[in-house]
Amino acid sequence: MRTPQAPANAPETLATGADPETIVCPSCEQAVPRSALYCPYCCGEDGRRGATKRGFFIGGVFGLLAGGLFSAVWSSLVGPEQATGQLVLAITLACGAAGAIGGAILSRRR
Repeated sequence: MRTPQAPANAPETLATGADPETIVCPSCEQAVPRSALYCPYCCGEDGRRGATKRGFFIGGVFGLLAGGLFSAVWSSLVGPEQATGQLVLAITLACGAAGAIGGAILSRRR
């Protein structure tokens, strides 16, 4: 909450009188030291949990995109009679799952 004397572009502070050496994580709303690169509650003590989540999400997105492209190419090759909607959906979701797992594994290695 801004005080009346504060300029309009000043960042808001907590009304609870929080320690100026800490900030509040927007995700879990825990007090985190200002010098921390990541939230230890959300990302783990060494940040690997956050990296794994991020790798899982990004890998899943790219897997879904690759699965959709593969399904489109495959269905145009075999024809609409053999490329049913269930099979196309199964291919797309399988590629998405493989991408998510691959992204999580690759982010854990780094």
